[in-house]
Amino acid sequence: MPDTARNFVGEPLLAIHDLHAWYGESHVLHGIDITVPQGTVVTLLGRNGAGKSTTLKSIMGIVPKRQGSIRLQDHEIIELAPYAIAPHGVAFCPEDRGIYATLDVKENLELPPRIDQHGLSTEQILDLFPQLRERLHSPGSKLSGGEQQMLAIGRILRTGARLLLLDEPTEGLAPSIVEQIGDTIARLKQQGYTILLVEQNLRFAMSVADYHYLIDHGQVVASYDRQTIEQHTDTLLERLGV
Repeated sequence: MPDTARNFVGEPLLAIHDLHAWYGESHVLHGIDITVPQGTVVTLLGRNGAGKSTTLKSIMGIVPKRQGSIRLQDHEIIELAPYAIAPHGVAFCPEDRGIYATLDVKENLELPPRIDQHGLSTEQILDLFPQLRERLHSPGSKLSGGEQQMLAIGRILRTGARLLLLDEPTEGLAPSIVEQIGDTIARLKQQGYTILLVEQNLRFAMSVADYHYLIDHGQVVASYDRQTIEQHTDTLLERLGV
């Protein structure tokens, strides 16, 4: 069980209970329990291989063998295929960003189908990420890492999903771009989005998130809110190997 009590406020948009997941014969998740209140930013912290990305992929149905409960508002989605999960209002931005190298920025942005009328327009996304406006007709292969990350986030905003799953959005990026990603996450929260974020940069996670879960060996071993995580920074840095 987690060693720090949670103090959540608000109705859960996403509730995961006793989630197990396997890759072939490899048992990766061992009973994950996570609550994501609506309108909040929640981070999954942990070392590489702890099960953070597998948790996001399990929510999206990408992991073929899962067991337990994944509830999105009042809908149980653990038995659904990925194509049936997205229409419930959830979108996934993978660690590798998934940019189509031969398509330009505009084509990448407009490729995903909209699942809700409130999805951002291309103009709104370009206002959010002005750098992309300058690269609108550049192929994905010619973008910097930061530009690719902006494009990957912008692309899922176009769908209209209100729950965003972001896997390591700051990995390998320059500090100035990390700061811009943080500002974007804050703006999205203000606009009513709910974000579940996988992150190894503890300082970044503390700057953007309301709640935090520490995952180790496929289990939640601790949880924190904004106040309690400050008291455990040194311990967390040690456990994360930073």
